[in-house]
Amino acid sequence: MDITKYEVFLNAVDCGSFYKVCEDLGYTQSGISKMMQSMEKEIGFPLITRSNKGVVLTSEGERVIPLIRRLVKDKELLEEEFSAIHGVESGIVRIGSFPTMGFAWMPKIVSSFHVKQPNIQVEVVEENSLKLLEQWLNQGIIDIGIFSHQPHQKYDWFNIKNDPYVALLPKDHLLGRRHIVPLKGLLEENMILFKTHEGLDQDVIGLMRYVDMEVKPSYTSNSDFTVMRMVEKNNFVTIIPKLIADYAGELFEVISRPIDIKVTRDIGMAVLSKDRISPATKKFIQCANNSDI
Repeated sequence: MDITKYEVFLNAVDCGSFYKVCEDLGYTQSGISKMMQSMEKEIGFPLITRSNKGVVLTSEGERVIPLIRRLVKDKELLEEEFSAIHGVESGIVRIGSFPTMGFAWMPKIVSSFHVKQPNIQVEVVEENSLKLLEQWLNQGIIDIGIFSHQPHQKYDWFNIKNDPYVALLPKDHLLGRRHIVPLKGLLEENMILFKTHEGLDQDVIGLMRYVDMEVKPSYTSNSDFTVMRMVEKNNFVTIIPKLIADYAGELFEVISRPIDIKVTRDIGMAVLSKDRISPATKKFIQCANNSDI
């Protein structure tokens, strides 16, 4: 069994096209086509089809792709163990993160990690959808998910920070004169909130049970950076995690204030099983836990 074929297969599925795999891995399209034909001849049925949307899994492909991911992951684990035996730490860590967490955390963590582990590669993909990040983690596409902990999750969890929600205001806003902003008063202002296609931030929705009023934000955006910019330029107010608000105060003409209802989120790193993570992933988690974030 040539595992290289299965690695190329996974790249094609994840990228959605052979063309992107050619760019990333340096193969020709004819070379990849021959490789896929050889793989499918060995197993006796097709795993993918080509359409105007790119590479699409067959029903058989959908059935076996979790096993193929496990096979490729075990091969990577074996290579990392071989390197460790030789005294060289190597490998790759694939991380999925919310964009703002990647922005706030990754530079400091990766800088420290690179000094300690220069031979370990780190790949970071950013996504606003928690469901998609969870799907990637469940499928083995990423090794670590960096997001807020939710009750339904069954992952092994490495908590990094307890992050309270705060009010973000224009610098000259009247509510900014208060040391603590009343939630009800904040919600009566011109409100913009972070919202993806999955809906409003669940932690923000949880705040609403403390006030006897229906909240209908004037505007929503699926970008925290757009929300911060709208607060600065359009006299909106918002509710946002302090981790993000602290950076907003450095980048924009805005101020943050605590709110009178304390709601926090636990943010950290999720893995499928701490007993099955690779040595490289374990090293990254140790480094992140020791970082001053």
